[in-house]
Amino acid sequence: MKRAQLTSIALLLSALVAACSADKSFVVVSVFGSVHPIANVAQLRVNVTDGTNSDQLLYPERPLDATAVLRLDPNTPGATPVTFSVSFSTTFKADVTLDVEALGVEALDGTQASLGRGSSDPQPLRAGQATYATVNVNPSCDPMAPAATCTCALVCYQSSGPEMLCFPAGQGKPGDSCTNITDCAPGSACFEFNACSTAAQPRKTCRQFCNVDSDCGVGSRSFCNTGVACDQTSTSFRLCSRPCDPTGDASVGCAPGLLCFIYSGEITDCACLDQSRVGVVDASCATDENCQPGLMCVNRGGSKSCQTICQLSSPTCAAGKTCTRLTNPDYQVYGACL
Repeated sequence: MKRAQLTSIALLLSALVAACSADKSFVVVSVFGSVHPIANVAQLRVNVTDGTNSDQLLYPERPLDATAVLRLDPNTPGATPVTFSVSFSTTFKADVTLDVEALGVEALDGTQASLGRGSSDPQPLRAGQATYATVNVNPSCDPMAPAATCTCALVCYQSSGPEMLCFPAGQGKPGDSCTNITDCAPGSACFEFNACSTAAQPRKTCRQFCNVDSDCGVGSRSFCNTGVACDQTSTSFRLCSRPCDPTGDASVGCAPGLLCFIYSGEITDCACLDQSRVGVVDASCATDENCQPGLMCVNRGGSKSCQTICQLSSPTCAAGKTCTRLTNPDYQVYGACL
């Protein structure tokens, strides 16, 4: 594929199609906003690829001034899209299909800052013909101050890194099970627990974004301690831990398929059952991760063993055992049945 040529906005699509010649292929692109309008668009950055070759173009070549900026309205009946065409020299020997991100559109403001992104579905591109594609651009958003219609989701781009984009919000509260992005309420997003998910039964819950502990609710015993990023080298955003009950069978407060565990600082959170957590009561252990749910690894006179977790304020232990405060000063809420 030779370098793509971005033409001017087509006011009359019929005139554009009539102009197609035997040595050109065209993709006529209609761009809408998604979820809510995107205003003050000074430029559109268009990424085109066929899976092997790629190109990036700008429409217009120079940013529009404040008096001429574009507005991307949602794709609703009667809405007028921003429409343009991308043309290609037809050196193709046969029909080709553009890949999933074949036609990516990014809305930019006058400073080149991103206002949102979107991409088309796979499109066939045939020599000498016009193909029509629709791109719905998801607005950029702040997960700590989303619009009432937005759930902000972390989207990872290989070329430019992580970006928060707005998707239609759902009703799911932090801790609720979810299936996809649009199930969660504003301020949270749907995350998968990869360690215990299968193709047939993915484990996903709505998790709340945060910057500091107080974002998670004062007195809630929820803490801003979980990092989420596009790679393992940096933390782009943070999530609140999930308050839950680590006693008993450790299932209270967690979505189906997840269990409650205690971490450093008496922070509780819902997580997958690690395969290393096999130790029963009185079994030797090195860390809490060696004990079954509902148990913790307790040091008793230099020997460590798995013991039942109990809540000091309302203890429940088996006959003959007492809910005992641990010598570790980090433990003020929970103890062990000894």
